[in-house]
Amino acid sequence: MGFSLLPEFFVFLGVDVFVAMSLLACLLDDYFPKTLPYVFQAAAIGGYVHILISRDFLTLFGDSMRFWYCFLYLTVALANIIALNVYLAVIKKQWTIAKVFSGTVVFPALLISVFFISDYASQIAGVYLLHIAMFISAIVLGLSISVLLSPKIVRKYWKRR
Repeated sequence: MGFSLLPEFFVFLGVDVFVAMSLLACLLDDYFPKTLPYVFQAAAIGGYVHILISRDFLTLFGDSMRFWYCFLYLTVALANIIALNVYLAVIKKQWTIAKVFSGTVVFPALLISVFFISDYASQIAGVYLLHIAMFISAIVLGLSISVLLSPKIVRKYWKRR
């Protein structure tokens, strides 16, 4: 007998992402704006408030509705990680740091999120999608990150235009 994953788990995962991004923005303060860690901390506090408020509506909303608004919060957190990686690569022109950031932060965060989302989907749908989703996401994310963040490929693409 396994454990049952609640939809609110995705909000806690998103809060963890925002807190980790706040710490990374503090550590890499030369590359990011000074107010960015505070924005991430406010987003994390917003996630905790979201959990506190949704506790009162637990019986009102069904599992489907709770999943979608918790999934939306996690999606916003993951989109912020990707946006920071793009900011490092495109705006700051720090290709090496962007590659390291994508390999150590973006890729693992997306892979862990896909793992838990596919586990939740397998509980709801009864179909075990974990192996397929992990395999496909690992290949797609790994190839796209290495191709898109390579300065040589980007230069070749812009020269053709």
